[in-house]
Amino acid sequence: MRAYSPQELARKLVSAVVALGKTKSSLGALVDHVILSVGTARSFEQCVREFLTWRLGGGTATGAPVTRAELEQYLVQESQRWRQKTLGQHRQALSLLFCVTLPNLDAEIPTFTIGRAYTREEMEQIARCQSKRNALGTRIAFSCGLRASELIELREAHELDPESNRPWRHDLFLGLPEGFIYRTTGKGGLARSVWIPRELHEQLQLRRLETPASVVDRKVHRLRVFDIGGGHSLSESFSSASIRTLGFSLGLHGLRHSHAQHRLEVLLRMDLDPLDCLEIVSQELGHLRPDISLAYTPRRKSAAQN
Repeated sequence: MRAYSPQELARKLVSAVVALGKTKSSLGALVDHVILSVGTARSFEQCVREFLTWRLGGGTATGAPVTRAELEQYLVQESQRWRQKTLGQHRQALSLLFCVTLPNLDAEIPTFTIGRAYTREEMEQIARCQSKRNALGTRIAFSCGLRASELIELREAHELDPESNRPWRHDLFLGLPEGFIYRTTGKGGLARSVWIPRELHEQLQLRRLETPASVVDRKVHRLRVFDIGGGHSLSESFSSASIRTLGFSLGLHGLRHSHAQHRLEVLLRMDLDPLDCLEIVSQELGHLRPDISLAYTPRRKSAAQN
């Protein structure tokens, strides 16, 4: 039998459980046993490769049966040098790909949460140093909380329906000024509505392509309808412009933090229940768990208030 390298075997194991293009609703009970996105597949492949390399270093052949005891030993050992998020990701990957339920462990390296939000003034400084198409992508990401890849997937409302089986609230975008509803596709293929202010809507319409263009972003094939910055190229442009203008970069994802914090402030000023505020923001950002909104709330100590 051919002996696989750790990289080859990791890729083989991951490819067996990848279900790209499938929605969670269509998979039903199988949803917890497959990988739905290229990003997760790439991360899980790296996790398994690291485990197999560790195992090989201990004298166990790559193709030898994997035991639960080995997996737990590996996680316990690595918990001494990983933060909680990394440890959790490895546990999820190994549990899925070796069909075992592994225990939750506490990482010994503390996790420090640092605010990543940009102020509006900082965002505008960055945008003025970008090309027109990238600057528009940056401004939309700041105003609407979109991920880099979601800018590529942006559609007019009539061109894409949000997933109908999701528990969407009826008061999304409450308290926002005049704007237009668009749609995009986010993590796990989740289609949702997004709000875009009038000024950016008008600029966006001027950049609509006559014919949709195919683009490959981080190994994913996407269809672009508007000629605006998005995906990995926008992330690189943003980080580069941020370093040139501000002397640092918090990444394009920092604009989602900016948007989430602003939305929470607006909703809380409307005297809504805090739990409702968290749920509204989580759904607007493409999540369905209110507690995820809390990840966007840490403030930058050096940032001025918007």
